[in-house]
Amino acid sequence: MLNKDEQQMRLLQQKPQQQQKLRPAPFLLLLGGIVILGALLVVGWQVYTTNNASSSTGSRTGERPTQGPTHAPWDDYPEVYWQTLRAHVAQGLHMTEQQIQSNLQSTFHANSSSNKKEIAAAEVAQWLSNLASAHGISQTQLHTIEVTAVQQAHAVLVEQHVLTQQQADENMHSMNQDDLNFHIVDAFSEGDNTNGKSK
Repeated sequence: MLNKDEQQMRLLQQKPQQQQKLRPAPFLLLLGGIVILGALLVVGWQVYTTNNASSSTGSRTGERPTQGPTHAPWDDYPEVYWQTLRAHVAQGLHMTEQQIQSNLQSTFHANSSSNKKEIAAAEVAQWLSNLASAHGISQTQLHTIEVTAVQQAHAVLVEQHVLTQQQADENMHSMNQDDLNFHIVDAFSEGDNTNGKSK
C-alpha cells in the first residue's frame, strides 16, 4: 500500500493531465456560441432586409399610388408604346380602342366616390375580367392577350432603339399580373386622371 504522501503526489501529478483534458471544452463551448449567435444575426439581417426591400418597392396589391418613391421603367415610355399596346389589346378583345376606352371611363367614373383618383388592383382585374367575359374571352386568353400586347409594344421600342432587347426583356420579366392590368388602364385612360398617369 501507498502511504499518504505518495497518494497525494500521484493525485497532484494526475490533476494537470485532467486539467489539460478539460481546457478545450470551455473554448469549444464559447466558439459554438459565437457561431450560433453569428448565424442568428445573419438570418435576422436577411429577414430584415428582405422585408424592408419588399415594402419599399411599392407592390400593387392594394391601391396604386398616384405619386410615390417608386418609378417603373415604363413610366417614361414614349406614346408609340401605348399606341401599340392599345391596338393589340383592342384586336385581341375584338373591340375598337374607343369601345374599350368608353367602357373604362364609364366603369370607373360611375363607380368613383368623392373624386377618387386611385384604382385598386382588384378593381382593374375585375374590370378586365368582365370586359373579356362579355366578349367570350377566358381568363387564360385575356392573360395571353395582355402578355402578347406588352411584348409587341416592347418590340416596337427595341426596333426604334429606345430600349435594348436586354432592357425590354428585363422590364417584361419584372411585370406581375397587376402591372399588366394597369398597363391596359394606362393605355386606355388617355390622360384622364383615373389612374394617376397622364400622357
